[in-house]
Amino acid sequence: MLFLVIILVASNVLLGYLLMQSNGKPSEKKRKNTEVSAWYAEVGLEQGQIDSFKIFKEEYFNDIKPIWAETRQLKDSLYKGLYKGDDDSTSKSILLKISQKNLEADTRTFAHFSKLRRFCTPEQQTRFDTIIPKLVNRTGRRR
Repeated sequence: MLFLVIILVASNVLLGYLLMQSNGKPSEKKRKNTEVSAWYAEVGLEQGQIDSFKIFKEEYFNDIKPIWAETRQLKDSLYKGLYKGDDDSTSKSILLKISQKNLEADTRTFAHFSKLRRFCTPEQQTRFDTIIPKLVNRTGRRR
């Protein structure tokens, strides 16, 4: 019985230590929200603009997520074809569909940022124009 109590105490201490260590680092979601808030501040958006941008962002992601899902499915089927021994024409067909989905996603992304830019003042547009290429081209943005 004493042995079990010692095990439980040790596991609780270890769990507490691990929880304390993870509290020091911001979670992925908190970090992304901080990045977005910094982006809004860097452009110099007013609260009304920020509220509109948040609505547009939600609409954009609701619109784009199915396209990303289809692209992932197409890529899965492409690479599953490696071990199935699919012929070149099947692979080329899937690659063409992937490129069409990427074109659709990039077109919608460009339209989204164009829409956001129209809600900025001329001064904000100048800042917006320097920030957007950095945001769009950062690595690891889609998860």
